[in-house]
Formats: sequence, structure tokens, C-alpha cells
Amino acid sequence: MKYLLISLVIFSMLFIGCNKEECDPITPTVDDRIPFEINFLQYSDNNFFLDQVYADTSAEFNMYNLYYGSNTPIVLPKYFIKNIEVFKSANSIFDDGIIATAFINLPPRSSDSMYADELRNINTIIPGQNDASRFILLDEGNDYIFHRETGWISFINPILDQEIIAVAYKIENEPGYTDDLIYGEFISELVNNSKTRGVLKLVKPRNLQPVYEDAWNLKMKNIYQISSQLGYIRNLDLDIYLKKSDGTESNTINNVRLLELFGFDRFSENLMPIPDGKYDYFPGMNFEPRTSEIIFPVIQPFGNNITFVLNEYKYQAIYDTIRTFLSMPGNSFIIRGKYK
Repeated sequence: MKYLLISLVIFSMLFIGCNKEECDPITPTVDDRIPFEINFLQYSDNNFFLDQVYADTSAEFNMYNLYYGSNTPIVLPKYFIKNIEVFKSANSIFDDGIIATAFINLPPRSSDSMYADELRNINTIIPGQNDASRFILLDEGNDYIFHRETGWISFINPILDQEIIAVAYKIENEPGYTDDLIYGEFISELVNNSKTRGVLKLVKPRNLQPVYEDAWNLKMKNIYQISSQLGYIRNLDLDIYLKKSDGTESNTINNVRLLELFGFDRFSENLMPIPDGKYDYFPGMNFEPRTSEIIFPVIQPFGNNITFVLNEYKYQAIYDTIRTFLSMPGNSFIIRGKYK
């Protein structure tokens, strides 16, 4: 009996002495995020530059990299887009819209002039260079997302091979509004000038292919879409792996994370410019929640813009060849992560 009483006293002391955290049962942490995996050939088909100047990958003039690849985004005011109208070829003769001719290498015009009528009534269509169609005006925010600083469009809904994309837009040029440059013609201008047929800047011709070099370069191949089950991603973590021909995988090379080498880890959690081994989640910069797309900070991340440390794994064919003709190389990259 004495031993039973002693045992009860000791048990009571232990119970009274423990705090809430010690007494409550341990609840295991559950990761409710959804995993995903994308290989580096599976870029999104829904993103396009407006013109060659925005798609330039040269070291001397790479507007895209200056903006997305710098710790503090650099904007070239001369090329800032002040106004834009985006058009898609109509799928039916019953669709409202305008009749227009579109050119891939359309010269700019001033705000007090219109294009010559010879451009409106071309007799010869050169595939990849010009096209004519009935076009419907798309709605920013519902049909596409536009990046004014760097001159590219992200379409919210898939663009079909046979569809044409064309635009009219105005750039800043030099300071002031008197010297603004305009590519294409806005709907209001066509009405005010009694024009029944417009002139637009061609962005994507029908059945785009690499032989249409000028147009092919406008298609962005550095953005990767997560097949989201949620529609709108609010929390994302990702990593990049190199898979070698022997089947081994690693997310580092020479003790440096691939995430850092590809420009996705430049800051610490308190935004100091120090890599911390984690993905820098910046909505609108390296990720677009509305389209679930991962945005690389360079135009050809696995090709000509790959860091020299990874040069032996460069695969330029991604950017020069139709994806259906690509084969997975012995060494490849994989984007893996989780979201919710």
C-alpha cells in the first residue's frame, strides 16, 4: 500500500509540473502542398514578345535580363509601352472585329500620321512575314497579362497554332509625348480616319515554326507552367535538379545550388542580397500566380544564357527547334516543387 501511495504522489508531481506543450500529445506537421515536376523541354506556349528589340539576348542590349536578372529591376524608359491593343484572329465571320493586315517587321509611325494605303491592301501573303484576317480585340486582365516594362504578353488561355496574334502599341521614345512612336493602328484611329482596313504589328503568325526566324524569336521559351489543380497559386516552393546520363540527380554543382545559378535564389528571407538556399518567391517577377507560370530571369536559361559553370549541359536546341522534334538529351534539367 505504501508503495502504491508513493507512486501516486510521484505521478501527480510529474503531471502538475509539466506545461501545456509538454503535456499535450504531439501533432505531426502535415505538408498539404501539391507536388509538381516539369522537365526543361516543357516550356509554356502562351508568352510572346512584341518585337525583336524586347527579345534581344545580346550582352550589349538585353532589356529582359536587365529587368528580371538584376537585384533592382532596370527599365529602359525609351521602350516603355504606354498603350496597347492586342488582337487575335477571329474564328468565325460572325465575330465582331476589324479587318487588318499585320506585318512582323512593321516600321513605327508618329502619332500624327497613318500608314500608307499600300500596306492595307497587299496582294501577296508571305508566311511568317505578313498576314491578313478579321481580328477581335482582346481584354487585358481577362484574356492576357501585359508587361509594359519589358514588352511581352502572357495569354491566360491557350493560343492555337492556326491563330494569329497582332498588336497596336505606343512607346515612350524620348521624354515627352510629341515624339512617341506607334506600331500598328488603334481602333479609335481607324474610326476617326474613316479607314475600313487596319494595319497591325504581327506577333505570332499562323502555324509558327523556326523557319519564320523573326517571328520564332518572339515566342518565349523560358516560362514554365505548373498544371495547377487550384487555378490560383498563392504559395510556391521549387528547386532545380540536374539529371545526368547515368541516372544520378543533384540540385547542386561545385557545392552551389542550381537554384542560385539560374537566378532564383538571390535574396535571404529578410530581402538582403544574399542567397539562402531557398526559392525567392516574387509574384509578378519570377512567378505569375494568375497563369501558374514560373518566369526565368534570362531568355535562354538552358541555352546561350546558361551560366558558364553549367556550359557543358547547354541544350540550345530548345530554342531553335520545334518541341515535337526535340529528344531528351542524356543530361537534362528538372524543375520540382510544391504549391498550394
